[in-house]
Amino acid sequence: MSATDRPHFTTGGAWLARVRNPATAHEYRTLIPSRRLRTERWAEAQAALAAARDTPRLDSSFWAGAELYELTYLPQLLHRERAIAWAALLEAGGVSPSLAWRPGIAAAWERRGDRWRDHPDGIHREMREQVIGFGESLAQVMTAADQPHGVDIEAYRDGFDEVNWQDLGVDVHKAAMTTLIRTPYGLLWLDNG
Repeated sequence: MSATDRPHFTTGGAWLARVRNPATAHEYRTLIPSRRLRTERWAEAQAALAAARDTPRLDSSFWAGAELYELTYLPQLLHRERAIAWAALLEAGGVSPSLAWRPGIAAAWERRGDRWRDHPDGIHREMREQVIGFGESLAQVMTAADQPHGVDIEAYRDGFDEVNWQDLGVDVHKAAMTTLIRTPYGLLWLDNG
């Protein structure tokens, strides 16, 4: 999706869900606005609701064997350094993974001084060195990376030469050699080695 094709969101971003039937060339896409990053489970549930709403308009044979091929958070601002900083704050407990910034009331009983600030700063430096790829979608991250890092993308292609990015992401997570971190500023791919 080019910058001119991308819809404008006034707050937050949106989730793009792409469902395909591997036996046919048919595809269903839906855009789910989201004020906050939320979780992939939430986005999957919203995509299922949208699909149920649109089922009468589509041929029922499409849904037999249809799979979620891609679930991408489209941030309002795509920025590598902000994504790394957010991931470091997540690791240090400074932000919530699904609600973004922690409520201000939480800071009332958590005293954070200079020593605490040094902790995310160290994590930030480490993460900056670990970044293999960055982008908006898993497809963009995997194809833009300098090295494939042992990921065989061809094994996830269907008969119509489309990659099932959801399955590939699940297997990357299971292998635990690398980590994918979705942030409000884009998707990071980190090397755990």
